[in-house]
Amino acid sequence: MTREDVLSDVAKEIAKDVYTDAGKAVMKPTGELIALVPRAVKAALLPLEQWILQREFTIEKTRLLLEEKLKNVPPEQIQPPEPHVAVPALQYLGYCLDNEELRDMYANLLANSMNTVVKNGVHPGFVEIVKQLCPDEAKILRYLSIHKIIPTITLRFDDEEGYGTDIVKHFSNVGELAKCEEPFDFKVYFDNMIRLGLLESSPQLASMTDKSLYEPLKNHPKLHSEDIDIMRRAMGKNKATFIEGYMKLTHYGHKFCDICVSKTVLPE
Repeated sequence: MTREDVLSDVAKEIAKDVYTDAGKAVMKPTGELIALVPRAVKAALLPLEQWILQREFTIEKTRLLLEEKLKNVPPEQIQPPEPHVAVPALQYLGYCLDNEELRDMYANLLANSMNTVVKNGVHPGFVEIVKQLCPDEAKILRYLSIHKIIPTITLRFDDEEGYGTDIVKHFSNVGELAKCEEPFDFKVYFDNMIRLGLLESSPQLASMTDKSLYEPLKNHPKLHSEDIDIMRRAMGKNKATFIEGYMKLTHYGHKFCDICVSKTVLPE
């Protein structure tokens, strides 16, 4: 009999006991009624326990993953990681078995926390940062770990009197370049990574020196669609203006990428 079969049988028995006892509740003393609560809670948690048994990222699998990450590190530089970093990282790593980007971040975090040369750069907050990232954001950070800074464009509509309205803010094609599943959710991704202290946007009127980097954005079909033109006419605006800007890693973001993000060159 498999472990899953055992769990299923136990769940049935506990559920039966709870049902039977509950049916006779009015006939039982208070002490016995209270005793039903732990059994009911155990029955309610059994599906979660079964899920954990099925999906748990075992120590053996973790060991193999870390062996790959640390294969070029001299053995004398490898030591036990700090528990306040390793324990939550191991726990959360078990929840993202099916996602390569997040799994890789946790594995890098663990491997670097075991390397005496770089472990002092492992901030305990990095565990929580990875926990709050989605896979597409992990892909964008991988791209930024290589390129450091990316251009953005804000599309503004101006009327005849010069009053402007920002229609699309911080437009970027980084989602496409990083091979994101939802490449045009970049604004949500930017907002979250700014909230986490990983990114910062350019000050007003600041832009990148190489102006050619803005041309793919200014000519992007998303900013020249029929919907955009309909919106411009509906608002009574007669001029579209592009405002150049950028997104870049913060100092904290650089440190996070150094520890948690694989420097893999992405295909263009």
